Amino acid sequence: MPLLIAAWMFLPLQGALAQIPNGPISTREEIALYAQIKALAQQLSLQEVSGYQQRRGEQRSGNGSASTGGLRLFHRSDQLQWSGDLSSRFDGEISGIQLNHHFYAGPTCRGSQELGLFGGSSVARGDVTAAFPGDTSFSAGRNSITSFYGGLYFSDYRHDLGYIDAMAKLSYVAADTDSARGLSSRVTGPQLTLSAERGIALSLTEQMNLEPQLQIIANYTNFAALQADNDFLDTDKTPEVSVRAGLRTYPVESSREIYAFANYWYNLAGEDDLLLRDGSRLKLERGARWGEIGGGMTLLNAKFASVFLNLSYRQSLDNQDWSGGGANLGFRWYW
Repeated sequence: MPLLIAAWMFLPLQGALAQIPNGPISTREEIALYAQIKALAQQLSLQEVSGYQQRRGEQRSGNGSASTGGLRLFHRSDQLQWSGDLSSRFDGEISGIQLNHHFYAGPTCRGSQELGLFGGSSVARGDVTAAFPGDTSFSAGRNSITSFYGGLYFSDYRHDLGYIDAMAKLSYVAADTDSARGLSSRVTGPQLTLSAERGIALSLTEQMNLEPQLQIIANYTNFAALQADNDFLDTDKTPEVSVRAGLRTYPVESSREIYAFANYWYNLAGEDDLLLRDGSRLKLERGARWGEIGGGMTLLNAKFASVFLNLSYRQSLDNQDWSGGGANLGFRWYW
């Protein structure tokens, strides 16, 4: 609740306009860069939230006490594309660091529960190419988005190895654009993300379990408008919603807690509007579908600490031509 109150108070403050220091922004390069930042900020947030096992490791490792903390490092290389009145492509990397700490952990009649805080910083940076309908593609420049965030998580674990995980995250995001014609600008704003995830353990055989998962992530980013002299660009503030349906399989008895997974991701269809200085709008599609496969394992599971690693690869299931691979390395310690 305090997080939501803070978000409610913070969001209306974005009335100020960001300024570009060295020239007008009315060319296609700056429009292409700015048109992409809201969708790219959502992808950055999805990596910060991710799924439970990618973010916090294997729930079978034991969930510890209130004196349990964690550190996660993540990195991925991605090629992303968005279509609409303007098509743009991002070819770059997403990296970050995340810390978490329980401030409550205890047993329940069905298993155990945890409540904690998490926070960190991440960045997405890469080259941008774009094309208007009927025109050839052109190099627009580079986009870089930095995020500083914090939030709350709640996890409920069941004796049957199922789980429920929910989290709320409030971020400060800054987007830096460097156009191919030498103009640089920065816009900032708040971002609010809510996630709910459910996993159910089903017995395939005496040795193997199958775990269906379902996750819903809602994301709201409010970047300031970009203005210089008589030029003006502003993004639509419509929230984005993503759904992940996944399957995970793992051996019941394994000292390394090895698993493999497959995910289907879907960004709900819709349009974002880019508002131009003359009052016209560019319609930008935000719907996307992609598949993800990967695996992970617990590298170390000792009395005072554990270490986990997971790897993944994703590929578009539509015409957006997304692809990329990533890794998460995590540490948990108990005292």
